[in-house]
This record gives sequence, structure tokens and C-alpha cells, in this order.
Amino acid sequence: MTEEALFAFEGDAIRVTLDLRVYRLTAIKKAAYRVADRCTAMLQSPSEHELPVLFTFKAGASKESAITSVRAFYQELLDQELREEVAEETGPMRALILAHAFSKTDLIRRE
Repeated sequence: MTEEALFAFEGDAIRVTLDLRVYRLTAIKKAAYRVADRCTAMLQSPSEHELPVLFTFKAGASKESAITSVRAFYQELLDQELREEVAEETGPMRALILAHAFSKTDLIRRE
């Protein structure tokens, strides 16, 4: 499958649609921030399960560099989604460890 089939080119921008059943909005925002030095990811209004994203690039950016930037976004998006999943799965254990660690300290100085 070619990039033209995966990405919708609109002048100097690329439009993609993300499935919100696959990616969390938090992960999408974090991934967009991580590629902000290469492009601007403008999140549109979501529909039931889809989030349109418009990537804009600096003037004079080549089509190849634009595609590379969007690919980097997708790689970062997968990384961020996995981080969100791990945080959700390990949240109760992390809370227990922190509670145990702080239960052994005297946070209030008593005289």
C-alpha cells in the first residue's frame, strides 16, 4: 500500500483519521507533542470513534519529509499508547508501593 492510500494529502498538509478505540486521546496528544519540532498536528473534533488529525508542515517541506514526519508520529503514538496501557495495569501496584514507603516515614515532625 502506498503512502497516498494511507494519508490524505491536502496541499502542504496531510490528513489522517485515528481510531479512538485503538488509541487513547492522551496518547495522541503526547505523540503530537513529541513530533512538534517537525510538524503541527491539529486535532479536529472527534466523531463517535474517529479523530481526524491534520498535519501541517513548514513552507517548502518536501512530500518525503512530510511522510517521514507522519510516520514518526505513528511510531511515537504506539509508544505512548503502550506507556498508557502499562501505567493503567501497574497503577494499583505503584500506589501500594508508595503507600508502603510513606507509611514508614514520619512526615509530621512531632515534639
